[in-house]
Amino acid sequence: MDMVVSEPETGVTCIRLNGRLDATGADRIDLRFTSHAAAGTHHAVVDLTGVSFVASMGLRLLISAARAIHIKGRQMVLFGATGPVREVLEQTAIDQIIPLVDSEARALERLRD
Repeated sequence: MDMVVSEPETGVTCIRLNGRLDATGADRIDLRFTSHAAAGTHHAVVDLTGVSFVASMGLRLLISAARAIHIKGRQMVLFGATGPVREVLEQTAIDQIIPLVDSEARALERLRD
């Protein structure tokens, strides 16, 4: 699992994930992901376009970060999940906890709403 962090807009951190978000992948990025997602005063958008697989440890990572962000009065939005990854997110109702949209533009719009 690889992770790249950028700021497409002021006040928003974008975390781009690439690879398998399984136990090994989640463990590899856990501290960096959580610190970038929940630190400071920024909202977060998470790009799942490059994620080919998600398992329970990956779901736990996303939920934990979303909770930490929510406690600070900010939001996290997921975008770009396709195929089996999107199915897992929908079947486990993660999309009911963390907004899931199709594109980065829509994720940024969601934060402005």
